[in-house]
Order: sequence, then structure tokens, then C-alpha cells
Amino acid sequence: MNSRSNVTVIIPCFNDGKYIIEALQSLYVQTLLPESIIIVDDGSDAETKKVLKNIKYSSVAIIYQENKGVSNARNTAIELAQTDYILNLDADDYFEPSFIEKAVNVLNNNNQVVAVSSYCRAFNNDKTIEIIKPLGGKVKDFIVINNGRANSMFLKKSWEAVGGFDEKMNDGYEDWEFWIAILEHVGTMYIIKEVLSHYRIKNTSRDQKALKNHDFELRKYIYLKHKVIYETYLDFYVVELLLQNSLLRNSLHKAKNSIEFNLGKSILKPFRFFKNKVVK
Repeated sequence: MNSRSNVTVIIPCFNDGKYIIEALQSLYVQTLLPESIIIVDDGSDAETKKVLKNIKYSSVAIIYQENKGVSNARNTAIELAQTDYILNLDADDYFEPSFIEKAVNVLNNNNQVVAVSSYCRAFNNDKTIEIIKPLGGKVKDFIVINNGRANSMFLKKSWEAVGGFDEKMNDGYEDWEFWIAILEHVGTMYIIKEVLSHYRIKNTSRDQKALKNHDFELRKYIYLKHKVIYETYLDFYVVELLLQNSLLRNSLHKAKNSIEFNLGKSILKPFRFFKNKVVK
């Protein structure tokens, strides 16, 4: 590991034994290596524990705990980190080899930047689903949608300033809330406009569950926790919500018309056939 990179990578792991070696390998081929890697096994199954126990790198520390959620796992690892820069990596994702070097270069040369992310390839079974292009920016740019990625590098002192990841957010969106929290104090998130990270979409992913089952409650929690920020940018927030509502209504209208049109064609098809027979 590189003692001059000033980077600790933290990897929360819950039942991701199938993927974590790929995540680790992406760190060991970095053009700038991290100083250390801390894995927190958050109450995984026996299969994952077996994989973790076979990891024998001196630079990798593995902490085992009962299941307490991803925010607690991240906080546990970051508390132990001895570097100024923290890089979060989910156990089922991985980075391109140049991510750490490019992110460190951004942080070293811009004291207004407190977090760095990049464009991201979302994939499933090695098939690309989409290229995600977050915008980053200041706190205002995060109050409507999450303009960052969970797999990002940030300052440990920013984490300390906000008391870490919110451990009440067990159902998701904790990274979104964390970006709002640290950007509320000062600084921006910088986005490297290259696909330097890979995000695995699983059939039963936590993000999908959050969107399907907890979206309103989580958004409401974030709003109430950071109400001062939302009130500061109230006009911007309302206009963005009105725009999103308009786009959604327009999409639903087009979908409804398309369904009615296709349904109408299907219903009328046998009558057209009969009419053509009669005419002949």
C-alpha cells in the first residue's frame, strides 16, 4: 500500500462474499494505492464470512460485528481511519484503476472541494444498464435529487463535522443525506466526467427496496432534518418539484394514450377483419 496517498478505503459488507474479491482487486490495481483498507462485516452469512477469513493482505483490516446497518458499518470503519481522505466502496461494486489518483489530485488542488465522485456505469450480469452522470455541486444541487454517488472520496474532517452517516436511515438514502449534511457546512462535490466506477444492480438491491417501499418517508426525513436548507432555497425547491410533477404527468398522459390506442386497435381488429370479408 502507498503510505503517501492519504487514503483509507472503507468497505461495508453484508452477504456480498460473491463480489468482494472483485472490489478488492480493483483497489490493488490503482495507479495510486490506498494506505489501508477497512472491511466491516455487518453480520453476514457463513458463506461471506468464509470468503473474508481467506483475505490475508496485511493492509486489509476486517472488523466483524452484528448487523447494525450500512451507516453504522461505515462509521465504525471511518472512526479507525488514520488518513485525511476516506473512500467509500460498496462490497459489490468496483473502481477503474485511475479513480483514486484522479480524486486525490482534485482534493489536493482545490480546498473548496470536500467530496469527489465520477460518472458511473450501472450494470447487471456484466451487461451495461446505463451510464449515470451525477452533477455534483453545492448543497442546493442536492435538495431535490442525489447528485452524487455512494462510492465517493471525501474528507474525514467533513465526516467528523456532521457526526458521521445517519444511523437512523437503515432503509436507504443515507449517502444522499450525508452529502447534504457535509455540503451544508461548506464546499462542493466535484464530479470527474469519466466512467471510473461500476455499480452493480442486483435483483433485490437495497436501493430498489428504498425507492419502492420507503421513498416518501426517507425524503420527508431528509427534508425535516435539513429544513433550514430547504427553506433557504424554497423558491428553487418548489420550481424543481413543479417541473418534475409536470414531466411525470406528461409521461403518464403519453403512456395512457399509448395504452388506449393499442388497446383500441386490438379490440377493433376482428371487426375490421369481418368488415373486409363482407366487402369482398
